Amino acid sequence: MNSVVINDDGSFSDQEMPQLIPSGSDILVKIKAISINPVDIKKTPHTSKSRILGYDAAGIVVGIGPEVKKFQINDQVYYSGTTQRDGSYADEQLVDENLVALTPNDNFTDLAALPLTWLTAAEILFDKLHYSMNPEANNHQTLLVINGAGGVGSVITQLAHLIGLTVVATGSPKNFHWLKDNQVDYPIDYHRDVVKQIKELGITIDSSINLFNTGLYFDETVEIVRPFGHLVNVTGTDVPIDVRKLQQKSLSFDWELMFTKSKYQYHTETQGRLLELLSKLLSEKKLHTTRTQTIIAPINAATIEKAQQIVAGHQMVGKLVIQNKTND
Repeated sequence: MNSVVINDDGSFSDQEMPQLIPSGSDILVKIKAISINPVDIKKTPHTSKSRILGYDAAGIVVGIGPEVKKFQINDQVYYSGTTQRDGSYADEQLVDENLVALTPNDNFTDLAALPLTWLTAAEILFDKLHYSMNPEANNHQTLLVINGAGGVGSVITQLAHLIGLTVVATGSPKNFHWLKDNQVDYPIDYHRDVVKQIKELGITIDSSINLFNTGLYFDETVEIVRPFGHLVNVTGTDVPIDVRKLQQKSLSFDWELMFTKSKYQYHTETQGRLLELLSKLLSEKKLHTTRTQTIIAPINAATIEKAQQIVAGHQMVGKLVIQNKTND
């Protein structure tokens, strides 16, 4: 079995894997498909002992640890893993069962596109902003999503619409059709003055979700979001921000990092449950995949390099998936 390791110079190389033996609550997954996220291209080793990157994966359970309760051999599963151990750039992977859910179907390529972005979106809307799955409980609030056409944006807009929120999202006009397909009520052009466009709409923004760059759009979102609203951010920034600007409107500044729960072993079982909810919504056709590009090839160094170059171009709409030809 092959794995792809990152070298000290940031390049990738192939390495034969030893036989992986699941212990404790781990399951061993034969990987059928993975997806590439912007966090992948940062090329940061998961730990000092791990040189195998990668997060999103879908595949088949081929081994279970003695403490596993949820899964059996031959179950079809998907997940997004953790930063604390070897990742999904491999033919097989060990992952804790708490982070995993059964797939709703056997379309591994569609499903591999979703775990990380879905978990990020769901944690923002449910854990951070405390919305309910019941639309009646959400008071018809309005969200502004910065970078609505990206991976997380394309999921969070679907989910927000499903739970009864009004969705405003930035994007390029050439991608407005994509935004509309993913339940955006008001697409706005990020090339133009965002504050002016929202004021022209005559609507109140209850919370902003910046999926692009925390420093960029900070001043704009402080101006746009109503008093006692929330500014949620998922990315770092080299642009200084002045949090004192939040005070006059009593705004909350929030971070979301999907890997926090697994890093600190904080309610990790909730991620498995959220993926179970995703499976239900996909089965009911209330949400759809955001896969837009597929590479059918073995998971090896050359394939990973090619995929990361595409994502690093920052022109991605939706998600890129690698279908593991080795494991077909």
